[in-house]
Amino acid sequence: MSPLIPPHLEKIKPYEPGKPIEELQRELGLEEVVKLASNESPLGPPKVSIEAIRKAIGELNRYPDDSCFHLKNKI
Repeated sequence: MSPLIPPHLEKIKPYEPGKPIEELQRELGLEEVVKLASNESPLGPPKVSIEAIRKAIGELNRYPDDSCFHLKNKI
């Protein structure tokens, strides 16, 4: 154990990347594989996201409110 690294951080396992597409194809006998990152979807963005972007498109050239004024007021 390192004196510079707290014990709870010593328990974190390093990221293990997935297999290459070619290996999956060979292993599973697949002709076509689409590899996606963990936060990607083959279905495209949800309709509510598209509508939110359309609604905000006129203001996308400015930074958002980082103080979360409206959210804090609703909470």
